[in-house]
Amino acid sequence: MNTAHKTDKEKEEFFDSEQELDEKITTLAEWIKASKHFVAFTGAGISTGAGIPDFRSGVNTVLPTGPGAWEKAATKSNAKPKLYQPIISAVPTACHMSLVKLLETGHLKYLISQNVDGLHRKSGIPAKSLAELHGNCNLEICKNEKCKKQYLRDYEIHGYSARDHRTGNKCENCGKELYDNIINFGENLPEKELLNGFDHSAKADLCLVLGSSLRVTPAAHMPRETVRNGGKLVIVNLQATPLDDGALRINGLIDDIMVRLMKKLDLTIPQFTLKRRVSIRKYDTESSMKKSSSKKIGLKIQGVDEEGSPYSLFKSVDVLFPESKKPATFTKEPIEAYSSKVDMSKGEVKITMEFQGHYGEENFVLSVPLEGLKLGEPIYYFIEYDIWSREWISWKQIFVE
Repeated sequence: MNTAHKTDKEKEEFFDSEQELDEKITTLAEWIKASKHFVAFTGAGISTGAGIPDFRSGVNTVLPTGPGAWEKAATKSNAKPKLYQPIISAVPTACHMSLVKLLETGHLKYLISQNVDGLHRKSGIPAKSLAELHGNCNLEICKNEKCKKQYLRDYEIHGYSARDHRTGNKCENCGKELYDNIINFGENLPEKELLNGFDHSAKADLCLVLGSSLRVTPAAHMPRETVRNGGKLVIVNLQATPLDDGALRINGLIDDIMVRLMKKLDLTIPQFTLKRRVSIRKYDTESSMKKSSSKKIGLKIQGVDEEGSPYSLFKSVDVLFPESKKPATFTKEPIEAYSSKVDMSKGEVKITMEFQGHYGEENFVLSVPLEGLKLGEPIYYFIEYDIWSREWISWKQIFVE
């Protein structure tokens, strides 16, 4: 089942003149400045600039990604896109990064997304400020009511089938099955995201819809809540939507419009960099190894997100303890490394991290003083990679709340 456009009229694309664009974007900028609770709502259209096709664009679309997925299926089109990028190596667009800046400056209060490509999280939008209504293809979840732990991965997650969302992995916390969290047609939206989306939409005095056809419910009802409660609605899209009446329609390419909007707001769009966080802590192996006959102190190394939750980042990790001649190599997270021959209270451990390499990132070597580690208390490192120069540009120890 899908909601593909059926008629040529539905597929028609509209474009404002330069004067119309300037006037409309000026109005939007003024509304954002005056807003008390500004919410954005995004759909597949915002990721076409990253090389990810949408669903409903027609065969004759101006978009470099070409016809949408459902249009290609319906027309049996073999048209090759001018721009295509696998989701896992796609780069967040000017629109994605503009939303990051708007959130950082306090203009944007909450982001609601129908996208499953994970680019909002990758761009720097924290989970607490985002409702991914239809899931995230990089996320595994535990459905155990007493656990509910989530695991972000730097690779795509696949369930056994569209209806069997089990991934075959087990929760590190409770041992139960893990599942992908993609929402297919006919399945219920996740309760927390659904409630947060409607709550923020009802509070909003301004809702900016970017690249959504507003045809998939119940998500499409959220912008209606803003209007129903007296808020303003702005829709940026090439095709007509069911909510155009009563909205400020801006017809044009989303990235172009967002670049112009940010200039009018006097805000600089940040350049995307790949941000990685690593947790390192001493642990007592006796408590984690049931058959351990003697107490040993080891290191637990794990990629984490901005809240300290697990984020699988590595292909492999080499751990070289002080006075050891060869490093130990690990390929499964969380990494638990220990040596009975090493005094874990002094010297430095050298940790060589091999990442997934979706952006050509080189290995990163981190030297960690063992004296600074307390048993059971993790320390966190933040490292940043410039995908354009292909080099690690910064690293520092940070604190995670």
